[in-house]
Amino acid sequence: MVTIGLIGRGAWARIIGATLDSLPELRWVPLSGPGVSVDGVIIANRSKDHVSSALPFVEAGVACFIEKPVATSLEDFLRLKAAADASGSHVFAGHLHRFNHAAEAFCAALPEIGELQSATAFCANGKPRDDTSVIWDWLPHPLSLAARIFGTPADRATARSLEGGARPLRVAAQLSYEGRVFDLEASWLSPEPAFRITATGTGGRLILDDKAAQKVTLMRDGESVALAYDPELPLTRELRAFVDLIRGVRDNPSPLYAAEDVLRSLDAIERSAAAEGAPVAINWPV
Repeated sequence: MVTIGLIGRGAWARIIGATLDSLPELRWVPLSGPGVSVDGVIIANRSKDHVSSALPFVEAGVACFIEKPVATSLEDFLRLKAAADASGSHVFAGHLHRFNHAAEAFCAALPEIGELQSATAFCANGKPRDDTSVIWDWLPHPLSLAARIFGTPADRATARSLEGGARPLRVAAQLSYEGRVFDLEASWLSPEPAFRITATGTGGRLILDDKAAQKVTLMRDGESVALAYDPELPLTRELRAFVDLIRGVRDNPSPLYAAEDVLRSLDAIERSAAAEGAPVAINWPV
């Protein structure tokens, strides 16, 4: 029997708890911090508290699942990464759409549209948060798929706050991937939730619309083709992967190092928005 501690009391934490209830040979307990013996811990509290809540467990070598955003600053992320490197703890970056079968079908079909030229993403809801900006709340979702779409990290960002000023409620950003662009918009001011990515290639377009009944569509040669995917809920698959990691039956499918390109892109977007659209280079340590 695996015992997991869950830190967080909000709506998403409650959904996580209900999903954990559906997994076999597992029990979970609510936690507010260290002090209780558990096999792993899930951090699903306020975004700004993710790193401070996770660090005691990471430093103690406890497997730790951290909901997106893993951190709300690049500095905090690097502090977490250093702690994980020192302890050898497994840190699982909670990027839901990496476990979305529809997103996998979308990525697998990218060769069907020829050489990739550009992509766009639109993410929205009407639920502003008071612990972060829309940049850190919404943009981790498309950025968690960007490496699979473009095959390389972003090298430059430009961004502007469209509503909300220094803590954007609505933002437009553009990332460059060796000359190919990813245009992103995220909003907390939409009456309807949205998460849509469109990839354009030399031979067609591919659309991932996570809020649509048919989530993946290939448009090529004047025809529209609905692509098949497994309907399993991404959260069920993601949490099962974390439990399997704890049990030692699989490697970490969403390791912390794989989240670094997301965090560096978010950091550059935030800095560009603060500078009213000035380009910001995304530099990796040599």
